[in-house]
Order: sequence, then structure tokens, then C-alpha cells
Amino acid sequence: VLGLALVLTLVGAPTKAQGPVCGAGLPDKFSRLNFPEGFIWGTATAAFQVEGAVNEGCRGPSMWDTFTKKFPHRCENHNADVAVDFYHRYKEDIQ
Repeated sequence: VLGLALVLTLVGAPTKAQGPVCGAGLPDKFSRLNFPEGFIWGTATAAFQVEGAVNEGCRGPSMWDTFTKKFPHRCENHNADVAVDFYHRYKEDIQ
């Protein structure tokens, strides 16, 4: 019963929106100096975004390749059959 009373109190408590905070207090020029010392940067990519070359060599279709073919209307008829073609251009991309 006490738990139910707490839930009802929280659900019925008045709230006030404070407005958006996105970007609040950010400097006009943003650089790595805005991050604390020791900040560890990371990066990521996905085969679908860069490889291209679907069904060439050992590369088979990914779930995204399949999705874009099965539901082209949901992807504005875009796919990654070529993408940035890293599959064929890796030697010139990595120097």
C-alpha cells in the first residue's frame, strides 16, 4: 500500500518544463580544448556505410543490405551497393 501511495504521489505531482537545454552554454568555437585532460576519443563505422561490393568475394549481404532491398520505400530507394566503395579502394584509402 505504501508503494502504491508513493507511485500515485509521484504521478500526480505537478511538474514544470524548464525549456530546451540542448546547446546551452556551448562556446561559439568548439575544439578538443573544451574537453577535460585525459578525455578518451572514440570512433566507429559500419561495413554497410563504407564497403559497398555486396556479394563480391566473401562479402555477403548484411541485414541492412537486405532491408534496403526488401523495403526500398522506407529508405528513399537508397542502398549501399557501392557506398564509398572501400572494398575496392582500400589500398588508396589507407596510405
